[in-house]
Amino acid sequence: MALIQPVKDGKIENTAIESTKKETKGTSELGKDAFLQLLVAQMKFQDPLNPTSDTEYIAQLAQFSQLEQMQNLAATNENSQMLSMVGKEVCVSSENEDGTLNYKQGVVEGVTISGGKAYLTVDGSLYDSEHLVEVYDAGYLLEQKMPDMTSQYFIYDGTKPQNFSFEVDFGTEEAKATEIALIVDGEQIINPEYIRKNKNYFTVNQDVFHQLTPGKHTISVMFNNAPYYTTKENVIEVDVIHSEPKEDTDIFIKDNPVEAEKNEAGQENTATGNEENNGQTE
Repeated sequence: MALIQPVKDGKIENTAIESTKKETKGTSELGKDAFLQLLVAQMKFQDPLNPTSDTEYIAQLAQFSQLEQMQNLAATNENSQMLSMVGKEVCVSSENEDGTLNYKQGVVEGVTISGGKAYLTVDGSLYDSEHLVEVYDAGYLLEQKMPDMTSQYFIYDGTKPQNFSFEVDFGTEEAKATEIALIVDGEQIINPEYIRKNKNYFTVNQDVFHQLTPGKHTISVMFNNAPYYTTKENVIEVDVIHSEPKEDTDIFIKDNPVEAEKNEAGQENTATGNEENNGQTE
């Protein structure tokens, strides 16, 4: 369909079209005003000898409208996913003044939607959802705080007796431990008097290994990080040769000091619970 416009001095006047212009503010979304401006501009600069049909205008408008709906739907889905992040363990990043990135691990305490964007609250600080680096399985952050130690292998030769030293990682924050118990072959607890401590290093006296029968033995390490009591089972392997075990010795004790601590804690909790129950009964 052709457009009929006034002609003056051999030129086509576009006053009717220009009068449809109106001032709009910049926006990141393609709204109705933006569509209208695009159509008006197309009509203004079209070839008068080969005008665009109204069918093409309608098709273009439909395409723009469909694009806008897809963008809005994508933004809505993304924000909905962010809302489900509350309580998740994550890693987020922030940019320093020198352009380097600073990474923070923590739990998402809340999600804020502002200006069509989602922001995560991690340990009291607000992060743009675009700075979300990784989402962890439940319990991952606590596991990273637990005590740990690398596997050790030791050969004890009774003809050339020597002590054995190893290093442990006591863990951090609420999972941190301060002491350990050493359990041989899953049943014999080494007397703490035969274990020397220096910060994160422990040295087992040679007499302990001389008391073991010749052959392979394993030692487990139990940490006193209540209430978790992390245990690294069979983390130390010992090959014993030329030993001379004695029947009467104080090298091994009957009660595990860490287990005793756990039992005492359990008894205290039970006693506290009974007191509360008695108070409620009264």
